[in-house]
This record gives sequence, structure tokens and C-alpha cells, in this order.
Amino acid sequence: MSRTAYGDESIRRTGVSEPMYLLGTYVDDEHSSGLPDALDEYARNQGKLHWHDHTRSTKRAVCEEIGRCAAKHLIVMAAPLGPRLREESARQQALQTLMVILNQTYGVRSLVMERRQKAQDDKDQRSAAIAVNSGMVARDFKLTHRFGGNERKLWVPDQVLGAFGDAQAGMSAGWELIERRVRVEKISPR
Repeated sequence: MSRTAYGDESIRRTGVSEPMYLLGTYVDDEHSSGLPDALDEYARNQGKLHWHDHTRSTKRAVCEEIGRCAAKHLIVMAAPLGPRLREESARQQALQTLMVILNQTYGVRSLVMERRQKAQDDKDQRSAAIAVNSGMVARDFKLTHRFGGNERKLWVPDQVLGAFGDAQAGMSAGWELIERRVRVEKISPR
């Protein structure tokens, strides 16, 4: 069975021991397909779920909901971000690592990332093409971009990344409830 993963990004520079660029994904399968529906009640801002919009108690409730679901999640942390390393460079390195792990470990053939600016999405597509053409991922691996407001499955990695980032900054509001479901890979971007 071919799986799809849904991904988002986060950048943490304040409150953490080292600045970091984070890419996170939610692996959608038959065991976790109801998770976006379960999170729908927490959406406050124009029909979209954002971690930074939550109160502390809502963050905990969201993490409880995610922790109850058997979904798999992957975070690639590119750190430290040095003064001369651009975030976009860290993203592309993290994206290739993410695609390889998703494809080889979780059987993911399709990755949907939240849409950004067209030029940035084009860079993602070039990184995906390199991964496919070099044999790092399967030939049929596909990367697409969608708006977060149009795809509720993109809400899930936003929540997981938010919980992880808060925990890294010493503000755990539920990370311990989902930590066992999340694989975290750290890379040192160049």
C-alpha cells in the first residue's frame, strides 16, 4: 500500500539552546485517517489550525488527541542554524533527508507540503527531482504543495512541530503525550 505524508515547517531561534529549522510530517494511513477530523474542533482562526493560536490548555488537549491516534510522525531538525546558513538551504537539506526516511522506512510515495511562495516551492521540486534521479527515493515518489487552509491533514504536522518546538524551548504543553509517536532525526546543515 502506498502512503501519503503531509508536511509543514517551523523555525525556532529564540528560547532554544541552538537555532533550528524543523520539517515535520504526519504519515496518513488507514489507522490514522480520522485524526484531522478529531482536531477540527480546535480550529479557531479562519478555519485553519495553528499551534501558536492555542492556549496552554488547548495545546495539551490537542496533544492528547494526537497521542490517542496510532499515527506516525517524523521531524527532521536541521541545527544549529549558523549566522551564515540561510534557512532555505537548511530546508532543502532537511527535505531530502525527510523524503529518504519517509520513502525507505515508512513506504511513503507521496509527500504533500504546505504551499509557500512559488519560487520556494520550485526549490522543493528541484530537491525532490535530485532525490528521485539519484535513486535516493523511488522513481514514483511525488512531491506536491497545497494551501494549509485547503488541506486539513496539513494541520497535524503544524501541531506536532509546535509541541516539539515548545518542548525544546522548555515550555512543554503536551509534548510528552505524543513523543513516543514521533521520530526525530537531527542533521547538521552546511
